[in-house]
Amino acid sequence: MVERSHDFLSKALHPQAICIDATLGNGKDTKYFLSQNVQKVYAFEIQEDVIAKTEKEIDDDRVFIYHIGHEHMDRIHEMVDAIIFNFGYCPHGKKEITTLPETSLEAVQKGMDLLRKKGRMALVFYHHSQAQQEQQAIESYLSCLTSCDVCKVQMMNHDAPYLIEIEKK
Repeated sequence: MVERSHDFLSKALHPQAICIDATLGNGKDTKYFLSQNVQKVYAFEIQEDVIAKTEKEIDDDRVFIYHIGHEHMDRIHEMVDAIIFNFGYCPHGKKEITTLPETSLEAVQKGMDLLRKKGRMALVFYHHSQAQQEQQAIESYLSCLTSCDVCKVQMMNHDAPYLIEIEKK
């Protein structure tokens, strides 16, 4: 789903693009944004040890890392072109530290406010202890929106991560 989410976001990326990696983790999505020569990437991560490791791998003046949860993305005061979330836990971090239904929903809502017209948001859902509640809360919110197109991409023949693609009208 990583490649599929990046393919979806690619149409919103350009040299002046402002992006948000709402769940920095190991920095794979931030590195992708940078490889597309975007202007700026804001990244959010709550685990200090994960930030320290990822910062060493990403040494770029275009990246601004916040050591706070993604529910605080309203600290960004400019419209953005692309946002990506990975809901679950950091693959090389502490598996008991997961995204949470309440804060994830809040972050998606704030992200929608920051997303400019024709901007794109990718939500990748992985299995974890609170996954079902998180998925239900976010999907319920998204199903009521009229300001964007929402598409769910999911494997039907096995339990795997899935993607929700959002483009603001």
